[in-house]
Amino acid sequence: MSVFYIDGEYLDAGNASLPATDLSILRGFGVFDYLRTYGGVPFQLMAHLRRLQRSAALIELACPQDIEQLAEIVIETLRRNPFAEAGIRIVLTGGDSPNGFMPGGDSRLLVMVTPLHTLPASAHERGAAVATVEQGRTLPEAKTINYIPGIIAQRKAERRLPDAIDAIYTVDGKIIEGTRSNTFIYKDGRWITPDRGLLLGITRAEVIKLLADEVELRDITLEEFYEADEVILTSSIKEVLPIVRVDDATIGAGLPGENSRRLMQRWREMTDAYAAAGVVK
Repeated sequence: MSVFYIDGEYLDAGNASLPATDLSILRGFGVFDYLRTYGGVPFQLMAHLRRLQRSAALIELACPQDIEQLAEIVIETLRRNPFAEAGIRIVLTGGDSPNGFMPGGDSRLLVMVTPLHTLPASAHERGAAVATVEQGRTLPEAKTINYIPGIIAQRKAERRLPDAIDAIYTVDGKIIEGTRSNTFIYKDGRWITPDRGLLLGITRAEVIKLLADEVELRDITLEEFYEADEVILTSSIKEVLPIVRVDDATIGAGLPGENSRRLMQRWREMTDAYAAAGVVK
């Protein structure tokens, strides 16, 4: 059974709970971040914690722990769990409220470590499908616990394309991001990814580092998305995932392209080196 950290205590998952009066339950007020391990080492932990702090600041949610304290709690929670590879969810809730609406200042921290769940190998080998949804998010730069828009978008996507692995938000004819991923296209010899109005993914940032001067940050139109030579999604779980179908459009030859395959190999080499180094950063 997993061991969680809940508001100052390490508890078996079966005994972990929050008061019904917590604002995360009453009002959906809270933020979170999610990361995975490679070789048991949490990947880019400090970057994820900085994003958690940014998300909390954007919704004016108090984060009483500094980044070093947060890192110590995450590492200790991970140590208390037996999993070879783990997913780590860090949640900061609004805590109790004096009136059931406004935060009282005492937020709660949760660190939930569970066995890592990854996509089947076939998704990367054969590619996956996505569907676009004309919809945006409130405060897209903050990773909040409000996933109602994402759930609605995914339902719309699956009605359009039952095997859609993610819904892609579009606003005013421009591609923004997936509900749980960032987007890249390959066109005319360059990778391109949107750079505004979205959650800045940690995997996205590492892919941009790998690509260096091969990537361009700018808006992507829906037409460009359909006509791209190659499309990928990036996230902690999807890593670098080739997309071979968008709505009714087949991308390229309908199989992962050579540039996507090359990038997947570079990602694997980088994460293998990260795991071998064994250094939390």
